[in-house]
Amino acid sequence: MLAAFMLLTPTALASDFVAESNLTGFQLPNGALELTDDDFSPEMVEVLDEVAASLNGHCKYHELLYWEGNPTTIAKNLNAKIPKSFGYKSLGVGETGDGGAYEQFVLTTPKMWYGGVWFQGDKDAILAWCSVFK
Repeated sequence: MLAAFMLLTPTALASDFVAESNLTGFQLPNGALELTDDDFSPEMVEVLDEVAASLNGHCKYHELLYWEGNPTTIAKNLNAKIPKSFGYKSLGVGETGDGGAYEQFVLTTPKMWYGGVWFQGDKDAILAWCSVFK
């Protein structure tokens, strides 16, 4: 299933470069391209729904972001911008059909939960996440 949604063409329907997440309000690493709902493939929605279900909840709002560049550097820069008040828990890692990798995760505070999936290839990264409501 993960291989199927990696056929996503991230630059096709991009809305704009953004410096801040519309979902979380976090500052984002330079070069973040926010993708439109049309870029959110049914498979991507299904993956996020599975993450939310594993947390005994459901996705209400979602966001899809794309970066070109070194995914390790992008991940390091993103992690540095996440407020310390959020807890992080990895829910699982794996490989995509095209040789990339992914990680499912949850970010939490006592009042807020975000479930997401981080995908990285050789020269790009995709972050799909949603607000989880129980």
